[in-house]
Amino acid sequence: MTDTIVSKRSCAIGRLRLFRFRNYVEATVHLGPSLNVISGRNAQGKTNLLEAVATLTLTRSPRTGTASDLMHWGDEQCLVEAAVSRSGGDSVLAVRFTRDPGTARVSRATSVDGKPCPARRLLGVCPVVLFWPEDLQLVKAGPEGRRRLLDALLTQLDPRAAAHLLRYRRILQQRNALLHRLRADGHGADALPGFSRELAHHGARVAVARARLVTQLAPLAAEALGELSSGGEHLSLTYAPSHGGSCSDDDTTEQELSAALRDRRPEELARGVTVVGPHRDDVEIGLDGRAARTAASQGQQRSIVLACKLAEMRFVGRSTGTAPVVMLDDVLSELDHERRGRLVALLAAGAAGQVLITTTETLTGLDGFAGACRYTVQSGTVRET
Repeated sequence: MTDTIVSKRSCAIGRLRLFRFRNYVEATVHLGPSLNVISGRNAQGKTNLLEAVATLTLTRSPRTGTASDLMHWGDEQCLVEAAVSRSGGDSVLAVRFTRDPGTARVSRATSVDGKPCPARRLLGVCPVVLFWPEDLQLVKAGPEGRRRLLDALLTQLDPRAAAHLLRYRRILQQRNALLHRLRADGHGADALPGFSRELAHHGARVAVARARLVTQLAPLAAEALGELSSGGEHLSLTYAPSHGGSCSDDDTTEQELSAALRDRRPEELARGVTVVGPHRDDVEIGLDGRAARTAASQGQQRSIVLACKLAEMRFVGRSTGTAPVVMLDDVLSELDHERRGRLVALLAAGAAGQVLITTTETLTGLDGFAGACRYTVQSGTVRET
């Protein structure tokens, strides 16, 4: 095993407070700095607890794009607040969502140590790596999950790329609305070239940042798969842009994406949607020179997913000098005994700092962690056990 320990420093969430978040009316949880096991039956709020941490640290939920979904039923606002311990000093982060009763529009407000600030100030303060059950389908499922993995990293580690990604998403939404209107009645065609230029400008920079990230992740993922599979398999990751270019630099990629948008314009007008750009890009995963989606067995696919997640953890640690908070939502129960044991051993050896695990069963084999804390969740109430 080579260079498993990514950092002596780590970031940890101490006190976590939820107010009117999902099924939590009000709850305060004091988490430990190492392993935290959160148990309970299904539909009690375990996943919501991890989602709250992710929503705070990433400033948006990884589970829903609709902010109103985060609010306790019937309430007009919700709050997530956490005391975060870091080597550079402690901070209290907070994100509040408020619904306007007249328009039903939901606004977001963020703060650090009680002082209002832009949402981008929270990004990267406490690096996190998320592992949901659906991530186990990362190899054979559609490209959305693979793009989400890259964007979660860029959002936390690359402020420039994060800004371009945010702008790209907004322009894409507006451009799609225009294309939909053009398909319906033909009105507004003069505005399309301007949207296309903006989309190509920001999209090129997102694509180049993603491609560079994949190049950096690939050797880490290959190394991790070797540790999980005793070194018998070769894993490759390649960024595959939908416009067909190389993503070598910003200007060249912008020109290529602009040309692709011009070439595909008749198709876009017919379909009423943008058909090329980073929102359609993918990451090709290869195993021993073949497409892993078809060549890998189910067990091999799960090992590849674990390797990608370990690569993500290590990359965050090496990039920031701080081991990330790792959250695994009922993932261990989906793994066989051997893969579960290897993942836990690698986590305990230093691939992560603070670890939050949810489960519906009694977990064993966690002895590698010092000072484990255990909690039970029932109907939105958390009790330390």
